[in-house]
Amino acid sequence: MQLINSIIYVPFDSLVSLGVPEGTIKYGIAAHRAGKAQSWANMPDPADKRRVLVAYDSIPPATRAKLPAKSALLQQLADKTREATSAADALAVRMVLPAVPKADLAALRGFRIERELTDKSTGEVLTKELSGLPEDKIKAYGMACRWLALLSDEKWKKKAERVKLSPAFAAMPAFIAACVDLFTEDGVKLPTNYSKLQAKLREYKEQGAACLVSKSYGNTNTLKVGHDELEYLIKLYSDARKPSFELVTAWYNEAAVRRRELGLNPWPEITSGTTKKRLLAPDVQPNWYLPRHGFAAWKAKYEYTMLCYKPTQRDVQWVIDGTKVNKRYRTAKGTSAKLKVLVVMDVATDYFLGWAFAETEDSREVAKAVRMAHRRAGGVKPLQFLYDGDSANLSFFKGVGGLHYKAMPHNGQSKTIEGAFGRLQQQIMRADKNFTGQNITAKEINSRENLDDFKEKDLPTLAECIAQAEFELHVWNNYKGSKGDRLSPKELYEASQNGDTDFMTPEDEMEAFWVWNDRPITYRKDGLRFKKQGVETVFEVVNEVATDFPGVTQRVPDMDFHSAFVGQEFWVKYDPENPAGGIGLFVGADKRFIGFAHPKQAMPRAQADYKAGDRDAIQVRLVAKKEQAGRIVNRQADIADRFDAEELLKFGQNRWWGKDVETAAEEDFMKEQDVAKAPRRLPARAASPATVASPASSSANHASKSDYLKRISFNED
Repeated sequence: MQLINSIIYVPFDSLVSLGVPEGTIKYGIAAHRAGKAQSWANMPDPADKRRVLVAYDSIPPATRAKLPAKSALLQQLADKTREATSAADALAVRMVLPAVPKADLAALRGFRIERELTDKSTGEVLTKELSGLPEDKIKAYGMACRWLALLSDEKWKKKAERVKLSPAFAAMPAFIAACVDLFTEDGVKLPTNYSKLQAKLREYKEQGAACLVSKSYGNTNTLKVGHDELEYLIKLYSDARKPSFELVTAWYNEAAVRRRELGLNPWPEITSGTTKKRLLAPDVQPNWYLPRHGFAAWKAKYEYTMLCYKPTQRDVQWVIDGTKVNKRYRTAKGTSAKLKVLVVMDVATDYFLGWAFAETEDSREVAKAVRMAHRRAGGVKPLQFLYDGDSANLSFFKGVGGLHYKAMPHNGQSKTIEGAFGRLQQQIMRADKNFTGQNITAKEINSRENLDDFKEKDLPTLAECIAQAEFELHVWNNYKGSKGDRLSPKELYEASQNGDTDFMTPEDEMEAFWVWNDRPITYRKDGLRFKKQGVETVFEVVNEVATDFPGVTQRVPDMDFHSAFVGQEFWVKYDPENPAGGIGLFVGADKRFIGFAHPKQAMPRAQADYKAGDRDAIQVRLVAKKEQAGRIVNRQADIADRFDAEELLKFGQNRWWGKDVETAAEEDFMKEQDVAKAPRRLPARAASPATVASPASSSANHASKSDYLKRISFNED
C-alpha cells in the first residue's frame, strides 16, 4: 500500500492475493492504457519498475465489494485513506493561507524598542528609541499574522465556503481545529485553546500585529543610573590613561558620597557591573571611545564610510601606498627588517604598475614608483590618482596634481591597495623563509613567524631581499588565485581598454620627474656645458628637420636661438636617471621655460674617422655657420637701405658733439684763418717786393672757406 501524490495505490500481486482474478486486473489495465472508460489506473512502482501499482479508487465498486472486509490490507487502506484525506485537507487550507498583510508587516518593521530615562533633577521621564525588532522576530510574528488574518476573514464563517475546501470542514470547530494543527506544526506561537484563540482574534481585529508583541519586549525599567550619573561615568571613563571599570566605579561612588555630605541631589551608589553595563551600551560607547582611545581608533570603528564599487576600466583610478616588505635581511650592523615598498596599483584590476624600494620613504621614491607606473602603462595618465597624507606623497603630488592629472589625498582605510597588500603577504610572501609575518600583533597564529630555526647567516643581503620582493610583485601580477580559477591582474589589465585617457608629454615628464641644478649655467658660443655624476656634456638647442626619407627627421642647430641667447644664464632641469640625455632651459628668477637642449653631436676632425652620415652632418653645420654671418651682413644691408640719406635728413644728423659746440668751433676756425702770419727773417740779399692782397681778394678767400665748412658733415655718437 503506497500513498503517492495523495492517491492510494495497491500492488498488482496484493489484489490477486485478495481474490481478484488476474485476468480481470490485466483487462482493466489494458483498458486504461487504451483510454477506455471504467479502466484501472496504474503506474510502475517507483521502487521497483518491474511491479505494477493500481490506483484503489479506479477499481470498479463491484470488484471492491468482493474484497475480504477484515483483511489487514484493507485496514492499512483505511489508515492511508484517512492520512490522504488529512493531507488533502491540510493542502486545501494552506492554499488559501494569505500572505502577511502589508499593514501588519509595516507595523512590525516600524516597532521600536524604547528605554525610559529619568532626569533626577526634574523628575521628567525621557523616552529614547534604541532599535527595532530582530529579523527572526519579524518573521515569526509575520507567520502568526497570516493565520490570524485567515481565521479573521468573514468568508470562512460561511459553511458553503468551508465545504468547498473539504467536506470535513462543514462544522466551524473542525476548520479551526485543522488550522490549529497546521500552525502548531509550523511552530507558530498562537493559543491552541479555542476560547483563548478567539480572544487573540478579537485583539488582532482591534490592534493588528501589535497584539503579538509583548508590551515589555526589549524595554527596560527606569534605570538606577540616571542621565547625570551616566554623564559623569562617561567623563571618568574617557580618561586617556584608560582606567578600569572598577576604578571608575570607585571614583563615582566617592562622588556620590560627597554629594550626600554636601546636601546635593543624591546619586545612588553602584557596582562595577552596573558601570560596565551602562558604559558598554551601543549608544554610549561612541561618546567615550574617541577621548579614551584616540581619533584614529574612533575613526576606524565608528566613522561613517560609503560603500563603493571598483572602477570598470583600467587607468580610471590609480592609487599609491607604502607598506613594510616584512622580510629579514643582513646588513653590516646585523639583522634588519626596515625595508619598505611604495606601490602604484590600478584599482580596477589590482595590477601593480610601478614600485620603489627604500628603508626610508621620501618624494624621490614616490617619483620613481609613479614614473615606473607611467612607463609600464605605455605613457598613459590615469583619470584620477589617489594617495594618502604621507609627507613624501604630499611633497611629490604638490607639483603634479592638477597639472598632469587629477591627484587627491585619500582616506587610507578605503584604499583597495591595503587589501591587496594583505593578500600579497598571505598568499605569496609567506613562502619565503625570511618572511617576518604580517604583523607582530596578528590575531591568527598562522600570520606570525616561527623563530626556532632562525639563522642570521641564511638571510639574504639588502640587495638580494629587494630582488626577492620585486620578483614577488611580478608573481602577484601573474597570480591566478590559489585554485587557478580566475584571471590574473595582468590579464585583467591587458584585457581592459580605456580610450578616454591622455598621455604624458615631454613637458609633463620634465615637470614631474626632473630635478633642478643648484646654480645657473651660461650658454656659450659652443653650447651649454653641464657636468653631473662626474661627466660633462655639451648641450645645444636644435631643430627637427625633415629628411628625404618619410617620417625620418634630422637634428640641426637652432641658429635663431644661438644668436639670441649666447651669453645668457639658464637654470637647468635634468633627468636624474639620465643627466646626459637632455635638459630643460629656464631663464630669469621666476624660471620661465625656454626649451629643451640636447647633447651636442661631435664631428670627426679627420676624414679617416668619417662614418655614414658624418659628411652630411658636417655640411649642415658649415652651412649654418655661413648663414649665421650672412644673416648679420644682410641685416646691416637692410638697415642701410632703409635709413638712407633722405631718411637721415628726416630724422636729423647723428652728431658726435652738440650743435653749440660745432658753431663755436666754426667761428674759432674762421678767425684763425684771418689772422696774419708773423713776418719771417729777410734774406741777406734784396728781394722783389711782396705782393699784398687786396681787401677784395681776402673777402673772396674767406667766403670760399666758409662754404667748404658747410659742406663738411660731423657725426655724433
